[in-house]
Parts: sequence; structure tokens; C-alpha cells
Amino acid sequence: MPSRSSLLSRYPVIRTSDPAFARNRLCKVFGATGFDIGGDRSGFGVQANHLQMTGLALSYCDFASDVSTDFGEATFVRQIFNIQGSGQYTVDGRAGDIAPGSWTMVLPQGRPVRLDFKGRYRQLVLRIESAALHRHLAALIGQEVSRDLVFDDNVDRSPAMDALRRRIFSFATDFNERGTFFSDLAAAEVERMVIMKFLMCHRHSYTQFLLREPLPAGSSAVRRVEEFIEANWDKPIDIEAMVAVANVSARSLFRQFKRDRGYSPADFAKRVRLDRAREMLEHSNERTAVIQVALKCGFQNPGHFARDFRLTFGELPSETLKRSAPIA
Repeated sequence: MPSRSSLLSRYPVIRTSDPAFARNRLCKVFGATGFDIGGDRSGFGVQANHLQMTGLALSYCDFASDVSTDFGEATFVRQIFNIQGSGQYTVDGRAGDIAPGSWTMVLPQGRPVRLDFKGRYRQLVLRIESAALHRHLAALIGQEVSRDLVFDDNVDRSPAMDALRRRIFSFATDFNERGTFFSDLAAAEVERMVIMKFLMCHRHSYTQFLLREPLPAGSSAVRRVEEFIEANWDKPIDIEAMVAVANVSARSLFRQFKRDRGYSPADFAKRVRLDRAREMLEHSNERTAVIQVALKCGFQNPGHFARDFRLTFGELPSETLKRSAPIA
């Protein structure tokens, strides 16, 4: 069975050389409807890890021998990112190769999918619920998604897709290292960033709405959103709520923020949270720790938090804490 170090190793669901057990777990965890082993079964082995968030999931799979897996209709789209080996996917009677280092088209929701892999094959699979895609897309374009979101059925090899692949693998690595310490706020914002990047990088039936020039938002919209962020700094950045407050699309809001302030709503939220973090460190007690303050304020990477804190306030958060510590 596979024994190499793997992505998402903190979230194991399968590690076995027993075909019956593997079949049972693939059906229960991933919704497989069929599972077959090709060739010599003596070298069979499966390792799989699975991270399930709210509207997004990531799965790492490592197959030591030839396998075929079938999946029925699902409520999510999926995209496979190859790490090693070769395989093939079949959806709606159309087959495509999964070459080393490549990725598939976006495999649509509501369609059966068959996957065939050769031995020593590894992959990372991104799944996003259709409802989450529609919700984030509506916020981006500033209007209801009234018709189906259909992704282009060609495999995109653009630089944008290379960037998306890097973001997804970085997300998997970072969450595996620090995810257990993430606050709900930090986890929700990381998930939102991945879903919105996915929508921006792929071509689909709403791409023309994302490419057109956004309507101007007006400076009053920027002020209203700043007030909203300041009042809700300890909650995930809710693009839909900000769009409702501003009464414009997310793209219009982002453009107006850049024109009026020179930064994005997320940058403004970061500054507000840094201010709150400094307040907590300045009013510390003997139990206060920098990493706890960072996570509470929505910073999932302590190193990045320390860097941003120093650039903003001229000293490291540990120095602020030390200077503010009560005298024994």
C-alpha cells in the first residue's frame, strides 16, 4: 500500500491494501458507485485523505495499482489535478486523458463520471458545491444567476489555470499544517478566496459578465462598506453582505475601493483586524499569546501576521506583548 508522505495527511480516510475495505470507504466517503481493480491484485493499495469544508472539499488519492471508479450524479463540480501517473476520465460519453502534471476540464454536477487510473497514480481533487458557486458568482456580477452555470468543456492550459493550481496546492499544504488552529473566520475566508479564484480563472457561461467593465459604485458605497467591516471585523468577510450594503456588484465595489482608497475591502479589513490585534496585545495578561491573538483576529499564518504587524506598527507583535505585559 502507498506509504509516501501525502497532501492533507492530517485528514486521512483510507489507507489499506484490502480491496473490499477500499471499495466500502470510497463509496461511503466519496460517493463512488463502482470500483474495480485491474491487473495483479497483489500490489494493490489505496491511500486517501479528505478535507471537507462548507461549500468546498479537497481530496488527495494515491493508487498503487490500476483501478477504475464510477461516480453518480452529484451536487458539486469537481476538477482533478494530476500529481503523478496517468489516467482517464469519462463524462457524458466524452473521454479525456489525465497526463502527469495536468488537470481535467471542470467535471459538471449532475453527471455520472468514470475515472480510470494506471498504477502509481496520485491526484488532488477540488470539489465545489454548485450552490456555493452560484452564491459567489451572483455577488461578483451583481445580479441573480438565473440560468445554469456551465463551464467550458475544453481543458484550459492558460497561465490563469497554472495560478489556480498553485493556489489550490498551497491551500492544501497550508491548511494541513495550520488548519486545526484556524478560527472559523479564517477558514471561511480562505474557502471564499479559492471559490472566487476558481470562478475568475475558468471560462463559463457567465464569463462575459466578469470581463465587462463594472459600473461605477460611488464613494458613498465605499464608506458604507468600511463602516460595515468595522462593525463586523470579527466575522468572515461576507461578500454578499457587502454587496447588499453597497447596492452594487462586488467587481464595482472592488474597483471603487481601488480608485478611492488605493486598496481593496480585504486590505481594509486586514488593517482593522491589525488594529484590534494591537489593542488585545496592549491589554494583555499573563495568559495572552501572540498566536492566539493572531488566530482570533482572522490571521491564519502567524508568520504573515508578524510581518504585517511590523510593517504597520513598526514593531513585532511579540515586542508589543512584551512591552505591555503586566509587571509581576
